[in-house]
Parts: sequence; structure tokens; C-alpha cells
Amino acid sequence: MSAMLPVPNRRAPDLARLRRLSMGVASLMIVVLLSACSLMKRGGKGAPQGTVALVVENRGYSDVIVYVVRSEGARGARVGSVNGGATVTFKVRETDLQAGGLLQLQARAIGGRTTWTSPSVFVSSGGVVKLDLVATGTTDLTRSQIYLIQ
Repeated sequence: MSAMLPVPNRRAPDLARLRRLSMGVASLMIVVLLSACSLMKRGGKGAPQGTVALVVENRGYSDVIVYVVRSEGARGARVGSVNGGATVTFKVRETDLQAGGLLQLQARAIGGRTTWTSPSVFVSSGGVVKLDLVATGTTDLTRSQIYLIQ
């Protein structure tokens, strides 16, 4: 008969390795959760942003570029363009509004020499603003109007 050799105890090293692995996973989960919490607190990309719907109706023949003015007297940031005779709806981020939830727009007909600036309109997140672009001649937008729909 052959002699029986003792079987090495492999269970103890496996348990130690499993404990180290679970500690590493737990540490990683804590780091991820803390990062997500700080991102939400600062209003980072993970935070939902409110928007305002901007309905632009171009009643003229010229294509018009629409800008949102983030601060009084500053140059506007481009929202988009509207072809002559067309109606387009844009989404304006709440962060693009002026302090206090004021929305001010600028419009410039392509090929035109002047920029029309709207009066400021108070709007809250989820609101709808209508911009009627009315051109006299081909590029003069001074008869345009902005108003709150909702």
C-alpha cells in the first residue's frame, strides 16, 4: 500500500486573497460614490440642467442668426440660425440666462450691418419664449418682438 500524503490547506490563502480583493472593491466604491456626490453638489455635468424653449419665427426673407446675451452689454453667444420664412425651436440652458432668470436675445440678419437686441424677459426653467423676427427692408430687424408664452 502506498502512503497517503497530506493535502495542503489551500483554503487559508484563498480567504486572504478574497479579503484583499473585497477591501479593494469596497475602497473603489467609496471613491466613486464620493466623487459622484461632490460632482452633484458643485452642479457639474452629472447635475440636471433646466432649459427654456425658444420658439423663433422668422417673418422676413433673410436668414437670421440668434444669440443669447449672458450679461448686459456683452456680446451674445450663438443659439442658432433661422432661415427666412421658417420657425425653429431652440433649447436655451438655464446657465445661459442673465442673473435673476432674465433672457435677452440678439438677432442679426446674414449680410446685415446691424444687430437687434431684445428687451430682457424674465423666464423660469421649463418656460417658453417666442421671438418674432420682423424685417423691414431685407435686414432691418427693429420691429421684432420677444414675449413669454408660458
